[in-house]
Formats: sequence, structure tokens, C-alpha cells
Amino acid sequence: MDEYLPVAFGLPLMAVAISVVFLLIGLALLPHALFRRRSFSRLRDGEQTYARRASIRTEFIVAAAAGVITAVFLAVGITGYNNAMSNLEANVHKAYSPAELDIKYWNGSWATADVTFADGTTYKDAQISMQAAYRPFIEQKMTMD
Repeated sequence: MDEYLPVAFGLPLMAVAISVVFLLIGLALLPHALFRRRSFSRLRDGEQTYARRASIRTEFIVAAAAGVITAVFLAVGITGYNNAMSNLEANVHKAYSPAELDIKYWNGSWATADVTFADGTTYKDAQISMQAAYRPFIEQKMTMD
């Protein structure tokens, strides 16, 4: 039995979604921390307490951490997506040996691709879905004319 490479698009897309959440957190905290620091610098000497300064510093640290987490999850997501796409392409070549293969994108359920087989048969916008054990299945695009 032939073994195919694992094709997992779920985790990379989830990592990108998590990076978007942390980006929104960082984008909300950073301007607020800047505003608070500016307001803090305008306060009189007796009102510039250590607690306020520490609170503003904590807000900056959390915004920076959110930025770092955003970058890490985005890198993991993009790397995982590219890895899954190359594994999908290798699996299609292993199962069908097409003369030409142009995988456009993965939409969550299947990949859309232009496939040309050795006998000259061409499928434009074909759907490549995954079966058991990561075996690819190619079918022509179903159109509603």
C-alpha cells in the first residue's frame, strides 16, 4: 500500500486566525498605552505615581508580547500552509502523474487546480479532495450553467 504525505490545512489556518486575534489585541493596546504615557507625562509631580507608571509599562509589555506572538503564529501558519500545499502536490504527482499541475488554493474542503494529464486531458479549476490516508481525488469542476 502506498503511503502519502500528510496534508493538514486545519492547523496552519488556525494559527493564522490566532495571529489575527493577537494582532487585534496588540493594535488595541499600543495606542492606548501611548495615550496613557502622554497623559502621564502631563501630570503634576505628586500625581505621577509608581502604580500608574507600572501599569503603563505593563500595557506596553503586553502589546509587545502580542506583537511577538502575532509574528510567531503567522510564521507557523504560513510555513504549515506551504508545507501542506507541497505535500498535496507531491501526493497528486504520486497518485496521478500529471504532465502539468497548477494548484491555486485550498478552500477548506478541497483544492482548486488546473491539471493536465499525460494523455492530453485537461481539467480547468478541478477539485482535488482528500480521501483516507491523504490519497488525493481529482474531479472536474461541477458547473451550474
